[in-house]
Amino acid sequence: MYDRHVPRLIDHDERDRQIGDAAWRVLTRDGLVAFSVRNVAEEAGIATASLRRAYPTQDALRVACLRRVAARVQERMDAVFADPSLPAPEVDPVPLVSRCLEQLLPLDDERRTETEVFLTLGSVALTDPGVRAAWDEADRAVRSACASLLALLTPSGTGSGATVPTERRVARLHALLDGLALHLAHRPRQDDVGWARELLAEELARLRAEGGPTR
Repeated sequence: MYDRHVPRLIDHDERDRQIGDAAWRVLTRDGLVAFSVRNVAEEAGIATASLRRAYPTQDALRVACLRRVAARVQERMDAVFADPSLPAPEVDPVPLVSRCLEQLLPLDDERRTETEVFLTLGSVALTDPGVRAAWDEADRAVRSACASLLALLTPSGTGSGATVPTERRVARLHALLDGLALHLAHRPRQDDVGWARELLAEELARLRAEGGPTR
């Protein structure tokens, strides 16, 4: 029988999800000017003191929001790699590469919110060293993903003999994704996004045809 005098254990994952959702809502609905520990606590329906124990400063909360974006993108990419309905990369890498890269674009409401959070906090990173470090960390992760996925498109792009894409090709794909994300995030939510998928597919077809050894 449950002893009502024994305190319940805190579900930290659920608490972090609750705070993260609230922080994102404040950011995307009210903007940076309203983004404070107090406002996020109120949005989450918890005491400000309780939130401050987990995130003592505004910067800590901003960094947590950025890292949450990166973690959710990584979870979706991992799910793509585990999807048994996709052909193996050595058979046809394009579907897997395309699906992975699409996780970085605001093609639905979930990814749109993530992009808005990332872009909003990216403006803070221009002048805040703490947030800049977290933003750079996320940016490097995107760059690394571009390099790894590009390697799969080359003729020897799987296994130990994988061709390493040139920095220029990686930078071009990274810039394309950033540009598409920015453009889509500034369009009305109800706008069709099929053109962005088509443009990405065209770029991947061009990159695969380009193929060949790189140095």
